[in-house]
Amino acid sequence: IPFPQRDVHVDRLSPEASTRREREARLAALSRIELFASLTDAERGALAASLERHPFADGDVLFRQGDAADSLYILATGRLAVYDESGGTRTRLASLVAPDYVGEMGLLTGQARGATVIADRDTVCYRIDKAGFDAILTRRPEIVEALSHVLAHRQADNDATLAALSAEDRGKRASSRAGEFVRRIRQFFKLRA
Repeated sequence: IPFPQRDVHVDRLSPEASTRREREARLAALSRIELFASLTDAERGALAASLERHPFADGDVLFRQGDAADSLYILATGRLAVYDESGGTRTRLASLVAPDYVGEMGLLTGQARGATVIADRDTVCYRIDKAGFDAILTRRPEIVEALSHVLAHRQADNDATLAALSAEDRGKRASSRAGEFVRRIRQFFKLRA
């Protein structure tokens, strides 16, 4: 009977090279997310420095529906499952595959988690909290408009998943919600109009 074999590969990087590789991975994750398209390179760099790396094993819970929130997770590698747990039953709403993000309403408006998110395989996420994003919005509050449009379209897409709306209905809902998101983001970050 053959014995199981395992190959172990050790990557011997200097601490500087390891830090540089991690910084590049963070910047790459941010650059693939439409929510941050309105940020400058310097703002993305500052935000990348504030990201927290969070590995999750298959089945780990990132957060539960109804939890208090002030952060967003960027899915760098792996897959997440999104569930509705209202009414005592668990219904799968979506699967997210890297690169993607989840929790944007918590980061930008402080809204409680609207769904439960669970790692669907081994996954690496980067977490952005309100404090890390606050400095950017304080310096450049005009990007709230761009953020609100992305939120409104994403929310309309989520609504469509739940209610099977037509593309035209999603567009109408997104444009009407954008103004509401501007107000909520400004209120959460205490920005003047």
